[in-house]
Amino acid sequence: MNWYLSKKGSLLALQGIGIWLLLLEATPGCADEFDTVNYTATAGVNYDSNVFRLPSGTDPQLVIGKAGKSDRIRLVSLGIDIDKKYSNQELQLDAKVTNNKYNAFSILDYNGTTYKAAWNWSLTSKLSGTISDVRTQTLNSFADIQTNTRNLNTDDSRRLNGDWWMQSDWHVLFAAAIDDSSNSLTTINSLSYRNQTGEWGLKYAPATNNSIALISRNIKGSYINGSPDYVALIDTGYRERQDDLQINWQLTDKSGLNGNLMNVKRRYPLFVERDYDGLQGGISYAWGMTDKTHLNTSINRSINSWFDTSSSYYVTDTVSLSPAWQISSKTDMHLVLSRNLSSYRGAVIANALTRQDVNQSIEIGAGWSPQRAVTFSASVQHTWRDSNFMVYGFSDNIASLSVAGTF
Repeated sequence: MNWYLSKKGSLLALQGIGIWLLLLEATPGCADEFDTVNYTATAGVNYDSNVFRLPSGTDPQLVIGKAGKSDRIRLVSLGIDIDKKYSNQELQLDAKVTNNKYNAFSILDYNGTTYKAAWNWSLTSKLSGTISDVRTQTLNSFADIQTNTRNLNTDDSRRLNGDWWMQSDWHVLFAAAIDDSSNSLTTINSLSYRNQTGEWGLKYAPATNNSIALISRNIKGSYINGSPDYVALIDTGYRERQDDLQINWQLTDKSGLNGNLMNVKRRYPLFVERDYDGLQGGISYAWGMTDKTHLNTSINRSINSWFDTSSSYYVTDTVSLSPAWQISSKTDMHLVLSRNLSSYRGAVIANALTRQDVNQSIEIGAGWSPQRAVTFSASVQHTWRDSNFMVYGFSDNIASLSVAGTF
């Protein structure tokens, strides 16, 4: 399904929804038990020991023009969260602006804007859905795209989805979406693009927290302002078909499973040697071991496009373990262990050496809320990668400290 919402129109719609909701909240006599408006303010500092993810043994002076490769980043953010219900309709706005300021590498400074505006609509007791507009902004990772300069990524997603309760435990699902991804700096593997997606499916839901769905998804992708690159074999766009089996199942009062299995087929109009297909998906298991301890485990496989002479895509298999402990009503701790293997495939030249990466990460964090509206958070993380392409191997340590207030 092809449909279009301009970026300017989406922003105007977002501003209109926000102003409308604020006026309604301020109007005497309109308040009810569902009124919710929250403002948030967050201040924090991060320490990153290897900002540009340089390989061990690299002289940073030669690569980035500075003697060191670490930095301290200050973050300040302001946000608003509005949730307003009217009968069977619900309007939501969650928006935040964050200033990121680097101490040593000031060229990376940026203001990031994130928001989600949504209308959860319901026309009848059997027909409902959501219209949403979502934006995220962040710096592209330096782990794979080693530009050593600022490259701000902006993702915009406009989506309409619906659920028609057909009969008994069966639902018909449908959706249409436009996703735009733009980068301030264009490189071979950070191309700006637009995806136009149409999907439909069936869902079986015998209980509130249990469902199985089969969804068919068709995507038309195009690279923005792009023309065919006959040297790097990069096309102007692509077509992708996804057949997705999804499951969400509550096993007991304290445990549940959710996951999916998706068959992906991507086709390019000109450079068919870049075509690929395969299975991706995963399963996660959540277990409340006690009233205060929880454990999440997951395994996942993803397929992503990549452009070089030795690969057209890569497959990443990930295993993660995430225990959490609610020490008291005001204090909590968590641990995240993750390991993944990325295998690069689809070489466009014969006998090319294929890239293999092993990424590992360990994070420990804690939170303290001395009162309901104030939360202090702290975490430390160690990440490292081993690769048969030495330029992609690195080790990094990150420490974070922040305080957030809601009012």
